Order: sequence, then structure tokens, then C-alpha cells
Amino acid sequence: MTVNHSSILSVEYFEAYFKLVIASREPVADNAKKYIEQNFFKGKKCYYGEQTRRKFITAFNKLMDK
Repeated sequence: MTVNHSSILSVEYFEAYFKLVIASREPVADNAKKYIEQNFFKGKKCYYGEQTRRKFITAFNKLMDK
């Protein structure tokens, strides 16, 4: 999937991404978060900008609240 640096990805996008990673690779949410940070964000927290990072963290927190 191609991601444009100028767009802000949504919380829903990251919720779906977490579900995919958890189902296919990392069944533990913390491990899924680390996987996404390393592979999607290329190890740089704000690789796609601060707003996208905040949406990612919001999605992770929603996942942890369930």
C-alpha cells in the first residue's frame, strides 16, 4: 500500500491495521505496536507527521481499552 506523506491517516485506518497485524503476525497488542513502528513508521515516530502519529497512538489506546 502506498502512503502519501502529505495525508493524515485516520484512527480507523490504524485500527484496521492493528487488527490485520494481530491476526497475521503478532497476537499481542504491544508486539503489534512495535512491529508497526518498525515497519510502517520505519523506526521514526513521526515519519508520516505528528498528526498521523497521534492517530496511531489513539488507535492503539482504543485497542488496549477493549
